[in-house]
Amino acid sequence: MVEQQGHLKSAPREGTRPTPGNVVGPVPTPGALLFAQPGAHVHLLGVGGVGMAGLAIHLAARGLTVSGCDVARNRLTDGLETRGITIFTGHDPAHLGDEVRWVARSPAVPDANEEIRAARAKGLPVLARGAVLAALLDGRFSIAVGGTHGKTTTSAMIAQVLHTTGLAPGFCIGGEVDALGGVAAVGEDRILVVEADESDGTLALYRPDIAVVTNIELDHLEHFDGEPALLECFASFLRGTRRCVVYGADDSRASRLCRSLSAARSYGFAPEADVRGTILAEGPEGVRVEVTARNRRLGDFTLPVPGRHNAQNALAACVVGDELGLSFEQVAAGLAVFRPVKRRFEIVAEVGGITVVSDYAHHPTEIRAVMRVAAGRPARRRLVVFQPHRFTRSRTLGPEFPPAFEGADEVILLPVYAASEPPLEGGTSADLLKHFQAFSQTPVRLLSSLDEARTWLRGHLRSGDLLLVIGAGDVENIAWWARDDLLNCS
Repeated sequence: MVEQQGHLKSAPREGTRPTPGNVVGPVPTPGALLFAQPGAHVHLLGVGGVGMAGLAIHLAARGLTVSGCDVARNRLTDGLETRGITIFTGHDPAHLGDEVRWVARSPAVPDANEEIRAARAKGLPVLARGAVLAALLDGRFSIAVGGTHGKTTTSAMIAQVLHTTGLAPGFCIGGEVDALGGVAAVGEDRILVVEADESDGTLALYRPDIAVVTNIELDHLEHFDGEPALLECFASFLRGTRRCVVYGADDSRASRLCRSLSAARSYGFAPEADVRGTILAEGPEGVRVEVTARNRRLGDFTLPVPGRHNAQNALAACVVGDELGLSFEQVAAGLAVFRPVKRRFEIVAEVGGITVVSDYAHHPTEIRAVMRVAAGRPARRRLVVFQPHRFTRSRTLGPEFPPAFEGADEVILLPVYAASEPPLEGGTSADLLKHFQAFSQTPVRLLSSLDEARTWLRGHLRSGDLLLVIGAGDVENIAWWARDDLLNCS
């Protein structure tokens, strides 16, 4: 574990890095007691989300009987049903039959939920999704990726690189990875790659062999009462790491927390990074990066997705691959065929000269990255439909949103996706509109619903337009509706 003095108790001696063939799993933790009853029934609330759907797959593979519910069905719940997992639509205490032994919940499900209240009244344990996933690391050689931005893509890159070497790692991340078959897989090797979410504080519960910290920005103030609490959550994550910490040298907070640790390795574009990248070529179809380690040239990799931020994520995969005993050539070969996670600059349609892109970005830093990539694509106009996510984020970061949309010809602003939060003064879309009016010259139009946005787009999209559908809520429907409308008109 990482001690306060900056050491890693189980730090490997030089030359003792485990290879994929002889990795050693972590010492079992008390969390393993959750799975001491084979066949026990667990019920999952919010099972239609990517994180919960992945958790359901892993729990079922552990021999548990799994059921779940969500407010609406989707392709993920349909996929779970094909695996023998019982899915209910809506929330109802009747879902908690006498056979249910404990409940796991998505962070988006509030305490006031009727099933949570009923479970507690029955004396059933109600566990956070992150707490259960952290316990699933027991018995595996685990790589946990945390950070404000980039953790889903970085996790996917690591898992795909390992897969291209002939390994079959398990994974559970917050996105759909078509290249690996979906949101999660148990895998046939002892390696498990997970995305460790900090939003509800459960990041502190993970005890991985390798921890990756991409970056740390002030966010999730619906849970944390300020920056010190957020940083302490990440510090707990680091203290629980068993072998090596890999962190982004380009981020000041991540560097401040990690650089004094004796078993830490940094990556990025900064001169001081242990593994440093230099962009040699960049375009709308990808990026080529030269990689050096302490001034020794390792080689180049070509990533078939654009953006400096994706190159940063790939540098993290280079360090993790090296920690696992892979050659640079093996890592570069895996990165060359990387396929991105859904809703990460996902091109949904190219019809009639109009390109429709869907992206999960919901923080100003993420939106800037999307707009930089969009600027590299030819377009007559760049139109954005943006759905803010959470009132707390909109209120805290309000003035930072307008500059993030630089390069947009027009922004369609939708109501905040609440994610179970009550409305907050200063955090509504009307409040964000005032920030746009004060801090930006970009034309902004506030609409009342997704349906109204669809109607507006039907009358305004023209050949040569690039439509960017941005947000972490149900705004992704706009992209698919736009595709359908364009196809029907073609």
